[in-house]
Amino acid sequence: MQIPFSTPYLFHSSSKLKLAVLMLFAFLLSGCVTTPKPEKSLSESQRQSLWKSHQLQLGALDSWSLKGRLGLRVPGKSGTLSLEWQQTKNQYLIYLDGPLGQSVAKINGQPGSVELEASGQRYQGQNPESLLFELTGWDLPVSLLRYWVMGLPSPESDASIQLNNQGYPALISQQGWQVEYLQYKDFSDITLPVRIKVRQGEVQATLFVRSWQLK
Repeated sequence: MQIPFSTPYLFHSSSKLKLAVLMLFAFLLSGCVTTPKPEKSLSESQRQSLWKSHQLQLGALDSWSLKGRLGLRVPGKSGTLSLEWQQTKNQYLIYLDGPLGQSVAKINGQPGSVELEASGQRYQGQNPESLLFELTGWDLPVSLLRYWVMGLPSPESDASIQLNNQGYPALISQQGWQVEYLQYKDFSDITLPVRIKVRQGEVQATLFVRSWQLK
């Protein structure tokens, strides 16, 4: 029996053929896609063991530099700055630049002495916290940040640490501040934070690190 050739039949057959081909490709492709296996959860003792090894790695780093972006929110004000931080043992040099690259501040310090240059003026103090509070009224844990940016608690006081499944800090609570680690990346075979959120009350700082250089 010969099927009459007509436009409705052609359209109907073509649609079925297209649907069949699409289903075939969907089936074949579904076989190629591998569903990621859920990450095996480590025991607390395993996480602690990884954390101890990681601490030893970080403890060997006394000189490093990072570049990134710092978002700061304090009551009534907020803004974003470019950040370059150079740490050489106990000495540090921090550059803060505005959105268009203009210099906002330069902080040069070591234990017992810190100097800040901003708007053509130079200010000095015994520590960065007191100097920053004197100039801005903001109480920020600048000295502790040296350790927090690396994913370490400061040795100056007790801290509570929650570890993630890789044995790295997910949250550090110290001196009333919460330090949340949102992302890590590998640099020169060492895993370091690249996204950190520090907060206490209405004060919050968010650090996005573009690059780490280890010396």
